[in-house]
Amino acid sequence: MRSDFRTFRRAVAVGVLSLSGMTLATLALTSAVGAAGRDTSQVSSSATPVRSLSGVKVLGWGFDWPNGITLSGTHVWVANAGNAVIELSASTGALVKIIRGLSYEFNWPDAITSDGTHIWVANFGGNSVTELSASTGALVKVVSGSSYGFNNPSAITSSGTNVWVANVSGNSVTELSASTGALVKVVRGSSYEFNGPRGITSDDSHVWVANYGGNSVTELSASTAALVKVIRGSSYKFNSPDAMASNGTHVWVANSGGNSVTELSETTGALVKVNSGSGYEFNGPYAIASDRTHVWVANLYGTSVTELSASTGALVKVIRGSSYGFDEPIAITSNGTDVWVANYYGTSVTELSASTGALVKVNSGSGYQFDDPEAITSDGTHVWVANHGGDSVTELSASTGALVKVIRGSSYGFDDPIAITFDGTHIWVANGGGLLGGGNSVTELSETTGALVKVISGSSYGFDYPHAIASDGTHVWVANDGGNSVTELSETTGALVKVISGSSYGFNGPIAISSDGTHVWVANTGGRSVTELSASTGALVKVISGSSYGFDEPWAVTSDGIHLWVANNGGNSVTELSETTGALVKVIRGSSYGFKDMYAINSDGTHVWVANDGGNSVTELSASTGALVKVIRDSSCKFNFPDAIDSDGTDVWVANDGAQSVTEFSAS
Repeated sequence: MRSDFRTFRRAVAVGVLSLSGMTLATLALTSAVGAAGRDTSQVSSSATPVRSLSGVKVLGWGFDWPNGITLSGTHVWVANAGNAVIELSASTGALVKIIRGLSYEFNWPDAITSDGTHIWVANFGGNSVTELSASTGALVKVVSGSSYGFNNPSAITSSGTNVWVANVSGNSVTELSASTGALVKVVRGSSYEFNGPRGITSDDSHVWVANYGGNSVTELSASTAALVKVIRGSSYKFNSPDAMASNGTHVWVANSGGNSVTELSETTGALVKVNSGSGYEFNGPYAIASDRTHVWVANLYGTSVTELSASTGALVKVIRGSSYGFDEPIAITSNGTDVWVANYYGTSVTELSASTGALVKVNSGSGYQFDDPEAITSDGTHVWVANHGGDSVTELSASTGALVKVIRGSSYGFDDPIAITFDGTHIWVANGGGLLGGGNSVTELSETTGALVKVISGSSYGFDYPHAIASDGTHVWVANDGGNSVTELSETTGALVKVISGSSYGFNGPIAISSDGTHVWVANTGGRSVTELSASTGALVKVISGSSYGFDEPWAVTSDGIHLWVANNGGNSVTELSETTGALVKVIRGSSYGFKDMYAINSDGTHVWVANDGGNSVTELSASTGALVKVIRDSSCKFNFPDAIDSDGTDVWVANDGAQSVTEFSAS
């Protein structure tokens, strides 16, 4: 739904969709949980300790459908339809912070403005306005309630004294006090001729509203909000006016339907000229900004920016080319020195020189290049992240979280890398090959340098959708989800030892594997069982199954020398077994644990950490007792479909598949 947001709000603007009374819901994947009988081996808890964390690092940031952009002197603020605001340094483009969390109540933020003291964010989906401090980014307040008349607020401007919000579905404008955020008035009524107001701008004397559905501009008094005039007529050539800008002398109106820009006198509202023609290369002009010297027009469908002279309206240049990174440029702002362009589908911001139009840089996020991070492991010195979507491995410093390198290239044989492990000398990466297969290999890297040692592949290895990999110091064990088998390799040479398969092993969708040097444990997600092998011979020890174990889509498994812990994705539970005997210790379940769609589990001997992909949280258990320690849902962690987790006893590392990021926090 989010990818169609731009089209969706256009439909709202012209009345194709009515959102009055509509409830906007967030959909989450859920797992069916069957009824389970209670016995002495099942435990639950009724109290949920939830901890707030300090010292959390989120590594790897990226724009999430950037939808609006504004400047406040030294900072650039980007509103993302993905419910976040990103603050950048205006001088360097460097990330200052990512602002997100439930307290901000961001809900499809569609527009953003600044008056130098405050940042104001219009939440299209939430019918609210979020106010931030321009100096710190801290939350000041969320303005909402029926009295404000917010109805899909789609544009916002500030004159320094007041804040003006255009409500595209309400055909109204809400006026707020800039100093307090208090309601001044809601401006509505047939005389104003508001019709899908999609753009708004102001100066000390006037407020100008672009009526997308009415092909007109409404002028208000900035001091009283009284109607001054409604500007319309064929000579103005308004055609789906989408955005406006003023520069003290002129008002500029971008007509997205007419591929033109209308210039008005700011003092009288009289027509100065209509700028149109093939030379301008207007193509869906969707946003416009002026810095008193230049006028900058973002062409949504032309992947370009058109520069005009602010004094004459004459064409200066059309800026285009792949190096600029324009990809549906949807918002634009300028401070007279730089021009900043938000690329909606490019999830990036392009910075230009205002004096020359030359490219300064394309800000697209971090150099970590996380791309569907699917697996993570740490040896205490390094952290290794397998990027399933990026066919790469990202190496971080475990002590600082700093990027060491991104390992990629055809020679590495990465093909949807889905699992990763280390043995003290080597890094082993299982290449699953995705839905179409084709990977069916293991890449071996040097743990000290990240250099390629070899790519292991060939029919004799029996790799068939290898989904998990483990190392115990002597052997490397690969679980083949598609082949219902386990491949054993020599850790020192990577040579094939054997392929283990056959009905007696009970392999059925083997999707996770762990070894402590004595035992090898394989979780069979399709068989609701765990297979135990001898690590020294690969021989079958036993197949553990039965309703008392609570296995329900067992998706992840970890061992800590005393206990074996199995995350049951379908049952939202964890099964604890004795590592020496395989006997059931307990089944841990209950709403207080926060288990939801658990795809990863890890134990560091003191703690057991469970990543709840569907709950955007991490559950911490005591490794000695299995008791609940806490559920971590702190907004600072920015968990977003956490898919993998690892701990070295000092730090915990979580790979967020939905945010292309890694969260680090203290294990203690």
